[in-house]
Amino acid sequence: MDEKDQNEKVRRDFDLSVPNLPGVEKGGGRDSRRPPARPEFDLTTPNILPHESEPQPERRAPDRDNFDLTIPLINQRRPEGEAGHRYQDTRPLDPLPPVTPPTPLTPGPSRDNTRRVPLWVWLVGGGGVALLMVVVAAAVVYLTWLRRDPVFTLKVTGAPVGSRVYVDNVPLGVTQPDGTIIVAGLKAGETHDVRVKSDGYADYNDPSVEGEGGKEKPLEAKLTPLAPPPPPEAASPGEIDYYGKMVLIPAGSFVMGDNGRRPDEAPAHDVKDVPAFYIDKYEVTNELYKKFCDETGHAVPTNPHFDAEYFQKNPQMPVIGVSYEDASAYARWAGKRLPNEVEWEKAASWDARSASKRPWPWGSAAEQGRANVDSMRPTEVGRYAGGASAYGVQDMAGNVTEWVDAFYQPYEGNRTPSPNYGTKYRVTRGGSFRGKLDDVRTTRRDFADPALQTTPAGVQAKQSSLIGFRCAVSADDPKLKARLEQTKK
Repeated sequence: MDEKDQNEKVRRDFDLSVPNLPGVEKGGGRDSRRPPARPEFDLTTPNILPHESEPQPERRAPDRDNFDLTIPLINQRRPEGEAGHRYQDTRPLDPLPPVTPPTPLTPGPSRDNTRRVPLWVWLVGGGGVALLMVVVAAAVVYLTWLRRDPVFTLKVTGAPVGSRVYVDNVPLGVTQPDGTIIVAGLKAGETHDVRVKSDGYADYNDPSVEGEGGKEKPLEAKLTPLAPPPPPEAASPGEIDYYGKMVLIPAGSFVMGDNGRRPDEAPAHDVKDVPAFYIDKYEVTNELYKKFCDETGHAVPTNPHFDAEYFQKNPQMPVIGVSYEDASAYARWAGKRLPNEVEWEKAASWDARSASKRPWPWGSAAEQGRANVDSMRPTEVGRYAGGASAYGVQDMAGNVTEWVDAFYQPYEGNRTPSPNYGTKYRVTRGGSFRGKLDDVRTTRRDFADPALQTTPAGVQAKQSSLIGFRCAVSADDPKLKARLEQTKK
């Protein structure tokens, strides 16, 4: 069969207009051009079959030369003689080359397998940077150490217990029970003026103390005892009644002022050889001031704004509303005087037994309940016995502030200016019932116009209602001695 006949046969067999039904052959008894009436096809069935009522022809496989559309074209057998290479390559495959097994590696010595990094590679890499940083840090630390100010520690020994130590005129504490004190942080390479003081001894002074940085410098301070003072003709009693009770303040030195508080309280400084004196144990009362007015005809003070009968009805309360001149007049009448600022502060602050200073008369703690503060009016004198000073003087903190015989001036060595310094104002001490605990410290300084006194109305009346006073007298005052002699008889 030639190629043309073969293609015609394929066309007829592949004619989709005539179902390729089994059992229907060309040239049969039926009209080959018109197929018999076809039953309805079941479209849900993939293989198209005749209705069950038709006789079923014998099923046989279709001619292998016909295409089966359900089989891929590449699986059909091609006639011999056609180019079979279009569908598959029938040439034999080349044989695979033989596989050569890999040659196993033989490990060599361990030193040969170790990769060594040249030093220059390590330096160029991170190791060099780290080394550079360490070197720079070490250099910075070294230079800082070289440039720092070296200091040394001074150890003072051999001084009496409680001796006061000053370096470059700055008080740095007192010696311990073993007679020593450690002073740290003194600058090396410079000379320092060291002074040691103690009551009853001549001062020890070394103006050229030097030390080596980072080391301890020992210094033995040998204080020479002073010659004992001649005994008094008669021992002064510790407490007397001289127009009111008075307390003896023995002679001796003390530290005045405070470096850590208000500017006018500085500098802290040593006051030498304060003579012995007596000071009123209590503030002058209305009762005592009334005797003065009755005997001299001096005007009585105006009552304060908070009590219209304060002076007349409260004999044991402190007199208030008096000027500086009123207070001075009373003191002269009683054979006394107003205390100066040194006397007032020593009586209020100094503890001779420990040779130390008290920020408040009773001690170093700001304790409520020891003084009349933060209140609306004064109280009777002596009400706060727990607030007495080391000498037994009472009401030196709070109740009423007190006139002292001193102009408001800066201490020697104080370089802080104030427009109030001069001879216009007088110093007042001790704070008042209106103040806080910080206002009644023993070193606190206030000031007022000496002419200030209570008037019927106005600001001055309120201010002067806070001011009273107490008196002092020297222990060797002739009038006092005469009075004491009369008392003995």
